[in-house]
Amino acid sequence: MEDDSTEYIDGDADDFTIFLFSEKPKEQNTIKLELSDNVENLQIGLHIFQELLMIFTSGIKYLFGNGDETVNITILTEEDINLMNQYFKSMGFKITIEIFTIGEYLNNMKLPNYFINKELIEKETILRDFYYETSLSGKIYRITFDFIR
Repeated sequence: MEDDSTEYIDGDADDFTIFLFSEKPKEQNTIKLELSDNVENLQIGLHIFQELLMIFTSGIKYLFGNGDETVNITILTEEDINLMNQYFKSMGFKITIEIFTIGEYLNNMKLPNYFINKELIEKETILRDFYYETSLSGKIYRITFDFIR
């Protein structure tokens, strides 16, 4: 039997950003995310990662951007990241942001970057293996996503 309480919303990325982030986060796993067509025929983990990264970027701009087109990730507090995680949990995902000094990163933290080096992707490469990194204020910020288990 189908659940009659399901609400379907059509729209573009901006409409989804407003839908998701304009209210308090919804309960875990209550929003079913339908991804855009995989026109590049990317490995599924990479496709999901790219979509989640776009949602994350749009979300921090919407919530913390004060009308600016960019948001410096270094201004986000632990409370801000926890709020973003609540929004992502409503879609069944979690966000991890790791922060490294350049020394820590160079000595221990370098991983294959499937996001940049797509030729390294194998069939077994999963969502949490993909990450985005940026260097700001002498630190490396690594963002990953995973399914909530």
